[in-house]
Amino acid sequence: MTTPDAPLRVGFAGLGLMGRPMARNLAAAGLLEGVYNRTHSRASEFAAEVGVGAYRSAAELAARVDVLIAMVADDEASWEVFAGAGGFAEAARVGSVVVEMSTVSPDHVRRLGELLGARGCSLLDVPVSGSVAMAERATLTLMAGGSEDDLRTVEPVLQVLGANLFHLGGLGTGAVMKLAVNAVVYGLNQAVAEGLVLAERAGIERSRAYEVFMASAAAAPFVHYRQAAFEHPEEAPIGFRLELAAKDLCLILDLAAELGQSLPQAELDAAIVARAVAAGFADSDVALVAEYLRQEGRKPVTASKEVS
Repeated sequence: MTTPDAPLRVGFAGLGLMGRPMARNLAAAGLLEGVYNRTHSRASEFAAEVGVGAYRSAAELAARVDVLIAMVADDEASWEVFAGAGGFAEAARVGSVVVEMSTVSPDHVRRLGELLGARGCSLLDVPVSGSVAMAERATLTLMAGGSEDDLRTVEPVLQVLGANLFHLGGLGTGAVMKLAVNAVVYGLNQAVAEGLVLAERAGIERSRAYEVFMASAAAAPFVHYRQAAFEHPEEAPIGFRLELAAKDLCLILDLAAELGQSLPQAELDAAIVARAVAAGFADSDVALVAEYLRQEGRKPVTASKEVS
C-alpha cells in the first residue's frame, strides 16, 4: 500500500461495522481529516481514539476535505448524508471527489451524481465486498464506477482500504456489480444454512459437518470466513444484519426487474430472508437463517405433498 507525496485530506461518514475499521485504516495511513456519524457520540469516541476531528454535520466535514467517503446503510441514509439538511452537497468544495461506498441502487448513484455535478464535484460509486475482518486487514474487494480520472485521483486512498480494485465502467456500474456479487453471496448463505441444518437433523454434529464443508467442493472463501457465525451463532459477533440482507435482495430484484431478467434463486432467497426477519431475526447475523430453519423444522407439519 502507498500514500501520495501530498496526501489527500479524507472525510469519512458512517462508522458502522464496516465503516469503523475502514476509517481506522485511513487514519493509520495519515489520510483521515475527520469523521461524521449520525450518532455524534460514536464519531466523537472514534475521533478521540485515532486523533482526528469529529464533525456534527456532513457539511462541516465536506468543507474541510478533498475526498469524501460515505459508508451507510441504504439509499435513504445515503440521500440524507448527501442532500439532507447539513449534507455533503451544502458545502462540498468545487473539484472534490465524493466516493459512495454503501450498497445502494444504481439509480440512486446516478441521482447523487447529478446533485454533486451541479455543484462542481465528482462522484464515484465504489462499494466493497468482504467481511469486517477483511475491512480490518484492508483486504476488501472494491468495485468502482465513474470517471477514470477521478478514480486515478483517489486511488491512493482506495489502496488503503482494499487489496483488489476493479473499474467496471461509468457511474452506477460499481453499484450494479455489488448487487451481482451479493446475489451470489446470499445464495451461498442460504445453501450453507440448508446444508448444515440438513446434516444436523440427520444426527451429524454441527462443527463436524462444517469441517467437511470447508474441505469439500463447497469450500468457497465465504464458507471459511463465516465459520464462527454458522457454528456458534449465539457467540459470534454480528457481521451483517438480516434486515440489511433483505434490503439488498430487494435492490437485486428491482434491478433484475428493470433489466427484464429472471432471478429465481434470488427471489427464493428474498422470500426466506423476509420470513426470517418477520420471525424476529431482523437484527441477527445473516447466518441465523440457519437458526430460523431449525425453528421451522421443529414445527409440526400442517400440509402434505401430493403425489401423482
